[in-house]
Amino acid sequence: MDNKVNVKLLSMAGQGGSIFGISLMNMMKERDDLMVLSSDMSTPAGLDKFKATYPDHFLNVGIAEQNMIGIAAGLTDEGYRAVCVAQACFITMRSFEQVRQYCGYMKTPLILVGIGSGLSLQYMGNTHYAIEDIALMRTIPGMTVIAPCDSLEAIKAFDFAIHHDGPVYIRLFGGTSIPSVYNEDYNFIAGKSVSFREGNDIDLIATGSMVGVAIKIADALLEDGVSASVINMHTIKPIDVSFINSDKKLIVTLEEHSIIGGLGDAIISYSDHKHKVLKIAINDRYVPVGSYPYMLEQCGITVEQIKNQIINQL
Repeated sequence: MDNKVNVKLLSMAGQGGSIFGISLMNMMKERDDLMVLSSDMSTPAGLDKFKATYPDHFLNVGIAEQNMIGIAAGLTDEGYRAVCVAQACFITMRSFEQVRQYCGYMKTPLILVGIGSGLSLQYMGNTHYAIEDIALMRTIPGMTVIAPCDSLEAIKAFDFAIHHDGPVYIRLFGGTSIPSVYNEDYNFIAGKSVSFREGNDIDLIATGSMVGVAIKIADALLEDGVSASVINMHTIKPIDVSFINSDKKLIVTLEEHSIIGGLGDAIISYSDHKHKVLKIAINDRYVPVGSYPYMLEQCGITVEQIKNQIINQL
């Protein structure tokens, strides 16, 4: 992919559409070992064009995520590169034992793509919110965990996963029209964070949907005389430790995930504990169901709410 990449088109397609409607279609021209398995999620994931064009490389196993992992592991043993697609909550929670045994214990290099992570699924309720998925996938030995911040980064993460000799969990959020964070192509390296802005006072370390939010927060903080760095920690495992023990007054972690077991805890686990870390995430409770903006506000993770928390800490 070159600097002429159509970021607007990718943004309109959403993260899933960019991966499966654009990137995967191009990959199929070069290799015939790919097999995509879906648990009745082909349309929400943007797979309709792929399954119509390459029907022999697509399997809809129905709403049976646990079986999907087992089938994918068997296909891998037969020489296929298997990609499993399901709602993030079910591919990680419902299928956790199967993922643990096949991807962790047996080291099967499956690519797990969870769509609709965080609070994306809105009125479907807490049964469908994926706010524990990072915590779960981090515990599996050998698993790489990536939360792309926009559609371009989703393609980058998927390209890495296809060529990586190990299991990968890619955490996608939202539907179509995902806001763009990157305006042009860039060099994606799994496990290596991206610095969007340099600041003197604090570090904002964000992942997934919160990266774009972090940029807005940095702008808002300038109005109060606070200079903030913005770091996109797209890979939560293995995590880039180079930004963790900085000389800033405060490290702030931002994630659309439970405050337990996610990016914030990953950062703290590698910290020398000499620096104050403020974890901004979904508190340890179930979220009142409503529209996406409403739930963000209830969780205290809007731009204004986060800015105020940071100012109070400082």
